[in-house]
Amino acid sequence: MPDRTHRYQVSLLWTGNGGNDGASRQAHHRDYELHCTGRPVIDGSASPAFRGDPQKWNPEKLLLGALCADHQLWFIHLCTAMGIGILSYADHAEAMLDEYEDGSFSITQVILRPHAALSTPHEIQAVIDLHQDAAMRSCIARSVSFPVLCEPRVTSAQ
Repeated sequence: MPDRTHRYQVSLLWTGNGGNDGASRQAHHRDYELHCTGRPVIDGSASPAFRGDPQKWNPEKLLLGALCADHQLWFIHLCTAMGIGILSYADHAEAMLDEYEDGSFSITQVILRPHAALSTPHEIQAVIDLHQDAAMRSCIARSVSFPVLCEPRVTSAQ
């Protein structure tokens, strides 16, 4: 049993009708908006591979972004808790989406590729190890059914 439960709410509004009756698969757009009180609207669409707008966020990239952000938040928290100075952090992650004969899809793997720059060189191995700890604590990574791999790179400013 959890000690506490937190709730999160988002509203989605489909904006892709385009003025038709909505029955034509080819005529409708895949566009939508994600709304959350007090936050900017996120314009979304399907992936360009599925007739979506390439200028908008798609669900696969939003999920990948959530995995990156959750890992980064845990990682920075763990570093600061240990007094390790992080000068910069970036991640260039990738998700693999497999398509099946029946027309369904699933993300089968994500690879996070975070790069952290430290202020001192003697903490590099400790920081690499903290990526494993962050991966174990990430609520998003713990909630998905596919592997979330982490290939960290750590450098020192010195």
